[in-house]
Formats: sequence, C-alpha cells, structure tokens
Amino acid sequence: MANEATIQKKGTHYAWWVMIGYGMLMCATIGAVTVMGGLFYYPVCDELGFNFSTFTFYVTLSMIFMALGMPVCGKILSSGKLKLSALLTIAVLLILVPFACMSLFTELWMWYVAAVPIGLGLSACSTVTAAPTLSNWFHKKTGFAIGMIFTIQSIFVAIASPIFTGIIESVGWRMSYVILAAVAAIISLPFTIFVIRYRPEDKGLLPYGFDSNATTEEVEAGANAGVSFKDAIKSVPFIMCMVIVMLSMATSNMNVMFPTYAEVVGLGAIVGGLMVTVASLADIALNPVIGATADKLGATKSMVIWAGITMVSFGILYFSAESPVLAFIGAGVNDAMYALCGVGLATYAMALFGKKDYERIFSFVMMGGYLVAAFGVPFLMGIYEFTGSFQNVFLVCIGIDLLIIVCTIIGDKTSKKLPRTTGTVDEA
Repeated sequence: MANEATIQKKGTHYAWWVMIGYGMLMCATIGAVTVMGGLFYYPVCDELGFNFSTFTFYVTLSMIFMALGMPVCGKILSSGKLKLSALLTIAVLLILVPFACMSLFTELWMWYVAAVPIGLGLSACSTVTAAPTLSNWFHKKTGFAIGMIFTIQSIFVAIASPIFTGIIESVGWRMSYVILAAVAAIISLPFTIFVIRYRPEDKGLLPYGFDSNATTEEVEAGANAGVSFKDAIKSVPFIMCMVIVMLSMATSNMNVMFPTYAEVVGLGAIVGGLMVTVASLADIALNPVIGATADKLGATKSMVIWAGITMVSFGILYFSAESPVLAFIGAGVNDAMYALCGVGLATYAMALFGKKDYERIFSFVMMGGYLVAAFGVPFLMGIYEFTGSFQNVFLVCIGIDLLIIVCTIIGDKTSKKLPRTTGTVDEA
C-alpha cells in the first residue's frame, strides 16, 4: 500500500483544487493584466497624448522579460530552494503592485519600467510552473487539467471585460487600474498562499488517478523519469520543440489582427469585433478539448490533428472576405492554435522529455517562443503591408502550420533515441 502518501478516497480530490487555484492565478495575471490591460490603451493614450505604438511597446517589453525569466523560474522550481506557493505569491505581487501604480503614471517611460517586474512575474504565472505542477497532481487527465486553467481564464475575461469597460467609463482609467489590481489580488493570493502546492506529497497524498497500490517510492520514481537537461538541450527533439513553439506563437496572434482584417476587406468594424468574440468563446471549449485529445490519443497525434485543423481555419479565412459567416467560422476554428500554444505544447514537451528535468527543459523551450511572440503581430502585419493582401498572410500561416506538423513528427521520432534515466534532478 502507499507509504506515507495516501490515496484520497472521499470528497473532491485535492488535485482539482490545485487546478482551480491555477485557473484563478491565470485570471488575475495573464487574464487581468495582459489581456484586459488592453482596455486601458485608448483612454490612457487619449488623455496623455501617447501614440498607440509607442505606448503598447511596454507590452512587448513585458513579454521579453517574461521570456527571459522563464529559465530562472524553471531552475528555481526544479531545485526546490523556494516553495511554489512562495514563488507564485512573490510573482503576483511583482505583477499587481506595478499594475496598480500605473494609476499614478504620467510619463511613457514609467510604463516601460513597470514592464520589467510585470514580465518577470508573468514568467512564474505561466505554463512553465503550471504544466509540471498539474502533471505532478494528475496521473490521469493531465492534458484536460492544463486545458481547464486556460478555460477558467477565458471565462473570466469574457465576463470581466465588459464590466471593467463600464468601470473605466464611470470612474476613469486611473482608479480602474487600482480596482482591477485589487480584484486580481483577491482572487489569486488566497490560492497561491493556502491552496497551490507543487507535489501531492506536500499534502500527504498520491496523484489523482494513481494506482491505489503504488508506494511513495514508485510515485517519486515516476516523477524523476525522463531525459536529463544536459541530454535534452543538445538533442534534435529540443530543437524541434523550440521551432514548433516559435512558429506556433507567431501564428497564434492572428486574433489580434481580425479587426484590421475585417476593416481592410470591407466586412466592417462590427464583424471584426465579433470575430474576436467568437475566437474568445471558442477558446473556452477548445482548451479542455485539446487537453482531452492529448490524454486520449497522445500529445503528438493531438498536435498533428489540431495543427491540421488550424490549417483548415486559414483556408476558411482565405475565402471569407465577402462572407461574415465564413469569417466567424474561421475565427472560431483558428483559436485552436492559440490553445495549442498552452496545453498542446506543454503536453507535447512532456511526452518527448518526461518529468525528470521538465521544468528546466520546458522553460528554455518557452523562452524562445515568447521572444518570437513579442514580434508576431508585426511579422504578420509586415506580410500584409508588403504584399497588400491578407490572403497572402493566411497562405503563409498555412505553410507555417504544415512545418509545425513536420517538426512535431520529427521531434517525436527522434525523441525515442534519447537516453532516459531516473533519479534526482541535475544540479548543473
């Protein structure tokens, strides 16, 4: 029978509370600060006279520092020198304190300075910590659990965005920064402090879905099984993973461009806005579905299938210039790539390298992806401006999706040759 750690036999397994906690953390950080932060762009620029491009550069800076902070978070997590609850609590404060202080800002450089701690905090409140944590807690349904945290975030954004649009109009953007930061703190800090734990053993439990006859030693052996960091970073699968993340991150920004696309082709601003809404609603369903697909069919097959579906979405968008219905369908299906950037990539990397040094390996993989994502929209807009047609943007994205599929298959095939060991995490 299980030694020290035990199977939770009654009530809701604690793993589901960890999942909910991470979902609320995502709501308060990536959802509130990154996504809903866009609600402040117009009122801030209108009052202070900033250009949109120069003001929103702080978002690019935050993504760059988020990327740079990911390997640091991965190493902290794998070393065990700082408890996950402490790491996430510090990260939330690094994000929300500067965000609240934006209510006092008057100069552009202030937002640029605030982007540094915000980006570093966001690096900890991402799949770099969420994926390994949920993998520890869920022996079964890992992909579904990872997908659900993004679904929780999407539901929050869908509900809170119109509410805070009204709040900004009522009390102004300065007070709204403080209110949103306070709400984010209230919904996240109780979970980071009291609920989220890195491993089930920290609560004296075994993972959800684990064999009731398993021992603690067997659980630990499973957690330490996989490819070492040293072997991973010089391997073909690691390179393939990096390329996949960069390519998928570049095309996942398409929903930001839908309003521009709709205006350019004559569908109008209303259709463009509704395309974004449809994509957001699709995101609520697609994240757990993609996660469940990875659980059922395996991460590699899931990546190939959903990247193929994304190719179909670009084909629909290609012919949507005169059809709002096709535009809405294409926008909704296209959100599959955005979902793949979360749950899809997390489960795929885990399938390739195992759990042994997953935190450090995945953090380096995602660092490259976010550095590319920071320039994804300018890249796609550059194609449109150079060629004069959004259809060419869609064709390029179809080619990128095809390349993602090829790299996914190569990464999976070559990963089978990697040396896999069990034991403690590398110190180097």
